[in-house]
Amino acid sequence: MHRALIALTLAILPLAAFADVYRSVDAQGHLQYSDTYSPGAQLVSTAEDVSAAEAADAQKSAGQIEQHGDEISDQLANDAAARQVAKDKADAQAAQCKQATQAYQSAIQARRLYTMAADGQRAYMSDAQADQQRVAYKQAMDAACKDLDSQ
Repeated sequence: MHRALIALTLAILPLAAFADVYRSVDAQGHLQYSDTYSPGAQLVSTAEDVSAAEAADAQKSAGQIEQHGDEISDQLANDAAARQVAKDKADAQAAQCKQATQAYQSAIQARRLYTMAADGQRAYMSDAQADQQRVAYKQAMDAACKDLDSQ
């Protein structure tokens, strides 16, 4: 609404400068246009004709400006949404990296690794199994944190 009002105001401002336009031919045969009447001059257009045409053009321009403004608003909203999605993805990846790093660090610092058996008892891994589990934690950490290093 505000953009349309500005466009309409800008389009109407030149209307004050319009007056009747007369066409005549001087003594040398040159065609002349003027806003003042001279003997033998013909009225080409009146300020009312021009005003009506300009008002119609102003309404058309205001509609185009409003439509263009809506397109810009839509584009800005899309850009803001895309930035928010990128931020949310980065935050999620950072959280996954932190979790994977903590799991890896815990596995490295622990003397023995275990799994929980079906009966709720700890089943300790052999040294070879523990080393394989640490490698798996390291790979998971590397995968979760791979793009964070470049940001």
